[in-house]
Amino acid sequence: MKRHLKATACFLALLILIQGCSIYKTVSAPYEEAMIHNARVEVEYPDQFPVKFNRIEIIDDDIYGVKKVSGKTVKTLINREKVEKIKVKDKTASIIVSIAIPVVIIGVLVATSDRWMSI
Repeated sequence: MKRHLKATACFLALLILIQGCSIYKTVSAPYEEAMIHNARVEVEYPDQFPVKFNRIEIIDDDIYGVKKVSGKTVKTLINREKVEKIKVKDKTASIIVSIAIPVVIIGVLVATSDRWMSI
């Protein structure tokens, strides 16, 4: 019985971790295309960690990354000259991964459940 609880706890923990998974398209999108999608974006600068934003806005030829911090909307100016890539979130792939991986894990657990019962 304890093994089943341990396996269930591990599965649920994995499920929670996967729900936060986002997959970004590897092709760098033009600024206008990233704005039209109105999706999460990841901005890559050379020699820095990627910065994630909820969306991109273009105001007076300036590009701003928009995200919520502590419940407030914050706009950050994006330096066009220093940007290496702008990646748009691939909603389809993110949904597929967050559904497919748990389904595969459930399938493996169900397929091997006979071994657990005999132990």
